[in-house]
Amino acid sequence: MSTQIFGALSFMILISTGLTGEPCVVKLFIVQKQAVDRQNRPAITNPKTASIGSALVSGINGVSVFQIAFVASPPEDRIEKKKDPAYILQKLEEWREATLLHNPGEADQAATEIGGWHQEDLDIVLDFISKLASQSVKSIKKTIARAPIRNRLHLTAQEVQQGNLNRVLKQGALLHTDIAMLGLETGEHLPFGDTIGIHVDGRLLVQPKKIHWKYARSLIDLVAPSPSQDAMVRQWYVATTAYMQSHRLLAYAQENIKEALKLFPADEKILFYAGALHEIWALPTSQDTLLPPELSVSYGSAKSELKQARKFYRKTIEANPYFADAHMRLGRVMLLLGDVDQAYVELHKAAAMIEDPQISYYNSLYLGRALERLSLFDEARQLYEQAAALYPAAQSPLLARSHLARSNDDIEGAIAAMRRLFELPLGNAREDDPWWIYDLAHVRDAEKHVEEMQKRFGELPR
Repeated sequence: MSTQIFGALSFMILISTGLTGEPCVVKLFIVQKQAVDRQNRPAITNPKTASIGSALVSGINGVSVFQIAFVASPPEDRIEKKKDPAYILQKLEEWREATLLHNPGEADQAATEIGGWHQEDLDIVLDFISKLASQSVKSIKKTIARAPIRNRLHLTAQEVQQGNLNRVLKQGALLHTDIAMLGLETGEHLPFGDTIGIHVDGRLLVQPKKIHWKYARSLIDLVAPSPSQDAMVRQWYVATTAYMQSHRLLAYAQENIKEALKLFPADEKILFYAGALHEIWALPTSQDTLLPPELSVSYGSAKSELKQARKFYRKTIEANPYFADAHMRLGRVMLLLGDVDQAYVELHKAAAMIEDPQISYYNSLYLGRALERLSLFDEARQLYEQAAALYPAAQSPLLARSHLARSNDDIEGAIAAMRRLFELPLGNAREDDPWWIYDLAHVRDAEKHVEEMQKRFGELPR
């Protein structure tokens, strides 16, 4: 069997954030193409090990860098199966039955079974469905009118008459979404697929990039007559993007948002999530990563990402002028970009709109900082105290209060604020001080969005 070696692949790194101590996806690295030494590097010939590949790993200041060599040629038996019409129809039928049997949000037998499929079997089915759904309505009608296809897709007479595959596409998207969210992806991947390097607490793992998000998105994007006109498609994008950002799966969220913006360029929620993604890319946890010259990340500098965040937050506010969280975040971004006057305007607007105590806490801290930059020290002090009153066990307002006092040569005031800090009882940092989870605050409702999406998709006729 012939082999081919690939020396350049994309991959993501999970690192442990210094704020929460929990793993989070923060990078999508692209390895520049390099020559592979065939003489000194043995080829991988075992199909099982080929799916993982051989990784040459080196540590660079706590960040691990991967160069992965893979055997790209699939086994001969799989090549034959991809050409066998009977095998294609068999897998199509098994997949479709699983989409009908699956209960939304449950790790049931149907989801577990499809999650364990080999990637090539999944590609056989998804390629068939994608090619079929991409045809004209006339061609779709002609194809699904044939009994072997109609019966395996479990189409109604009305669906056949209309050439309507939307129920198949949406139920398929739900199945693959749940497989991704429930961690049921256990099937063997193609040996030349993207690979994720997971670096947590000094330990290193290498695993394939999850593929079921891509499958779900490819299906939902085929909804007719246009996915941009379908409320369920929008609901899927909102729910899954919220889920990804709430679990810090930022590289996956980046792919989701890119497609969502094509379909819903003026949607306030999609625009808001896009702004939040760029704002998070500008955080030190994303920026302060040392990489060798041959590696690059898929996002820009802190300043460029803040400008992107500013753009999307402004568009969010254009879509909904009363979006308090967008005003607050735009104010923070403007403050970091040095536009203190405009930051004050946005944060002042947000203060009049906010009803959520956690968002009010952030806004008080950022507005206090803006006032401090404007030399309005008494007003800034009052806002820091306001934040402390909202979360009495939080350290951040006391640190801000101490810094303000020290900046004005009030040494006694600075010491008094720090004394209050050290007198705080030991507790849960995440619960006591929302500062630590600012990057998650905008998607605290992610679970609700997912449940509503699953319920609506689950109501489709089965």
